[in-house]
Amino acid sequence: MGKAKAMRRGALGVLACAALIVTACSSSKSSSGSTASSSSSSSSSSSAANSSLLGPAKPATGTPIKLGFISDGKSEAIDNTSEIPAGQAAAKYINDHLGGVAGHPITLDVCQDGQTPAGTTNCVNQMIADKVVAVVYGVSGQGGTIQTGLKAANIPLIAYGTIDQGTLLSKVGDYAITNGLGALAGPAYVLQSNGGKRGAVVVEDVPAASGPVKQIDPIFYKNAGVTLDIVAIPPGVADMTPQIAAELAKDPDQVSMIGNDTFCTSVIKALKTLGFTKTIVVIPQCISPAAASAIPGGFAGMTLLTSYSTDPTDPEVALYNAAMATYEPNTPPNGSVTSGGWAAVLSFARAMTGATGDITPASVESTITAMAPEPMPLASGVTFQCNGQQISFTPAICSTGYLEATLDAQGNGTGYKPIDLTPLLKL
Repeated sequence: MGKAKAMRRGALGVLACAALIVTACSSSKSSSGSTASSSSSSSSSSSAANSSLLGPAKPATGTPIKLGFISDGKSEAIDNTSEIPAGQAAAKYINDHLGGVAGHPITLDVCQDGQTPAGTTNCVNQMIADKVVAVVYGVSGQGGTIQTGLKAANIPLIAYGTIDQGTLLSKVGDYAITNGLGALAGPAYVLQSNGGKRGAVVVEDVPAASGPVKQIDPIFYKNAGVTLDIVAIPPGVADMTPQIAAELAKDPDQVSMIGNDTFCTSVIKALKTLGFTKTIVVIPQCISPAAASAIPGGFAGMTLLTSYSTDPTDPEVALYNAAMATYEPNTPPNGSVTSGGWAAVLSFARAMTGATGDITPASVESTITAMAPEPMPLASGVTFQCNGQQISFTPAICSTGYLEATLDAQGNGTGYKPIDLTPLLKL
């Protein structure tokens, strides 16, 4: 039992490591995947305006319900305010075309926490005072404070993406829609599916990052039947050629990395300098216009692992673009933070499919835990089901699915396809 608990703590440590990367990159100025999103959205502006993609009108006619929406808002470090109009667009789409939730129109009760504990406590108190039926968020650096406050008030929490350990360990009342472990288990899946035998993960050598990776990543790779090398590089190393050269001497079939765009750029430049021509796997946080310009040949041909698509031909992305063009035309839809606001609200409505009668925190809880698999927003072919049985050691995670795509030079993804990581996500 002690070993199992240690492994579970290690898995959650990996999520915490990933969160540091996400929160560092998640701003309107430089959101993860911003290059791909900007290109996709601009190239699809005419199709996005086609409101017929929203489907037939089916207005909600019942008594309104309040759904809490907490955003980190704007601070000195970030500006996540664009997720708010995206959440509003989702609520309007749900009310106009999905019949609301059990016939009840959704009214968003919005609060910006300023990315501070005090501000977050104020937001939680607002949610309690306003008697919301549940609270959603797209991404938050204050997930722990949100979860603790709502748990005490018996208000369900639905996070599109989170790495808060309290939320992820919760067995009731808290839900993480997307698979936060996909960035770690995904490379093992790609290596296995390509017939490779040996893969390397490059990570910054600080305890919060390399420690958890060393503890949990070997399990995922062992489950995939492949060999893993972990290349931990000290902070501040601009030229990683010596470390990467030592790894390439082992003849890996694939190299992946965990880091932001600056870290990934250094890794990829070293790989290209040394003539590595096999599979390179990146996550959205690796991609930025600056990185694409700094890397010889850009990201062309690399594999992207992500929880969301930016392909305007993807029906889920087309729906999002159409809703934004219809309801919030002054907010550009590009950027993972923006689209996360849409996905958080839409996830709540889809999870409540089949609800009847009055909507209360208790009925939200019972409906979500009994839900059938539903389509994942922004990820055609991926589903989510919040029954606590998707990943045993993180019961709040609602999906084992993820997306794989091929990148062009600028970092735009093409050929997105769903992958199921279930066999790998076990201790």
